[in-house]
Amino acid sequence: MVDRNYYVENPANSNMHYGNKPIVGVLDFPEHLPVKRPYNYFEAQAIYNGLTKDIYELSQKGDPDKVKKGVPKIIKYALGILASIPLIILGAKGISKIIAKFRH
Repeated sequence: MVDRNYYVENPANSNMHYGNKPIVGVLDFPEHLPVKRPYNYFEAQAIYNGLTKDIYELSQKGDPDKVKKGVPKIIKYALGILASIPLIILGAKGISKIIAKFRH
């Protein structure tokens, strides 16, 4: 006779057995159904044209967030250094005069 409680544990099916807990919880019905509104031709064409324009502009600019404007940094640094050299020389003479006044 075949035993009715005879069961062989198959490791391939172990993740399929969930025990006595239900697979699906309590189902609640939605309060309203979503409205399906298909696009008409003109709306779809406007969206498509906007997307292609954005793609074209991004490809032309490369990185729109990093747009270079104004004078390059190397020229700003060079002008700053050239302007600071005479100020340092004149300032050193002026500082030495002020120190000389306080010494005497």
